[in-house]
Amino acid sequence: MIHLKSKTIFSFLLMISIVELDNNMAISATSVAPTFTTKKKIDVYVAGYTNNGQGEVATYWKNGVATYLNGKHSKANGIAVVGNDVYVAGEEYEGRRSIAMYWKNGVAIRLSDGSKDAKTRGLAISGRDVYIVGFEVNNKGRNVAKYWKNGKEVILSDGKNWETALAICVTGNDVYVVGFEQDDLNLNFAKYWKNGNPVILGPKIRYNETFASGITVVGNDVYIAGQQTGVRGYLVKYWKNGKETNITNDGSPGGCSRGIAVVGNNIYVTGAENGSDHMLAPKYWKNGKEVNLSTEKRKHNGYAEAIAVAGHDVYVAGEEDNGKCDVAEYWKNGKVVYLGDGKHPSRATAIAVVHQ
Repeated sequence: MIHLKSKTIFSFLLMISIVELDNNMAISATSVAPTFTTKKKIDVYVAGYTNNGQGEVATYWKNGVATYLNGKHSKANGIAVVGNDVYVAGEEYEGRRSIAMYWKNGVAIRLSDGSKDAKTRGLAISGRDVYIVGFEVNNKGRNVAKYWKNGKEVILSDGKNWETALAICVTGNDVYVVGFEQDDLNLNFAKYWKNGNPVILGPKIRYNETFASGITVVGNDVYIAGQQTGVRGYLVKYWKNGKETNITNDGSPGGCSRGIAVVGNNIYVTGAENGSDHMLAPKYWKNGKEVNLSTEKRKHNGYAEAIAVAGHDVYVAGEEDNGKCDVAEYWKNGKVVYLGDGKHPSRATAIAVVHQ
């Protein structure tokens, strides 16, 4: 994840994907929320990381209670809950090298051997299969987009250009992965892969570059969140089956997208947008209309990272800078729930809502 806290934004985060439902119903950042007819318990899971004073530690919170997944330097970037099982994607650092991995109920499973930098950015559970999306650096120092199915890697790019995979969605027998590519002219353009076949979304034009950050598939429709360079900053947008829709315009001071969810006819995109004070305000857009999530008058930066929609309730995970450090939090229908203590840096990167 890249954060440039300035007027021009270049930042990404990938969320979790569709979670197939067992006895419990898990509503992830990209799933279609079922209609609930009876009142039952709702559990909110948020993944991220916390600095314990010695370094960042992969963490997830269940209803605000933290579980630390590793005592070493590590991060969590995606979460899914199926039945009684909690899956968290992330990476662990050994020296300067990052090792792609995931945890199932707190037990670590390594995906890379540590010989090269490898990172994950999200996950999807389909039946008994576990899909983890991410990338690994090759011998030429370029990111190679890939995903792991039950620990076995599936390579998406040939390593000639810099390609980064950031989110995954699995529906039926189809696997969708979204990200971006940087070509030999250093031009960036959004793309996605369906069953390994690339689909280009953005134009290969300098000063008009595109990036994709989140994906969901509903029926035969593919929705992808992203951003594109504009006159004053990045424009937040989404594509539906390759057709683009701008959420912000060139008159705005710049923004960034994170994730996307579609429920019925409603399209939700999370991210942040610069204000007149050049501070990034966390927000989401519902059908293009913004919902500002800032907890106070903007003095510091914040991001809305991931979204889950359950019935009429909208849950958004993210973080805000309180002037001392980033604080992990989530919002339910705009009301904030703090996860970090406000004294040590923490971030929230993914969310899943489980209906018991």
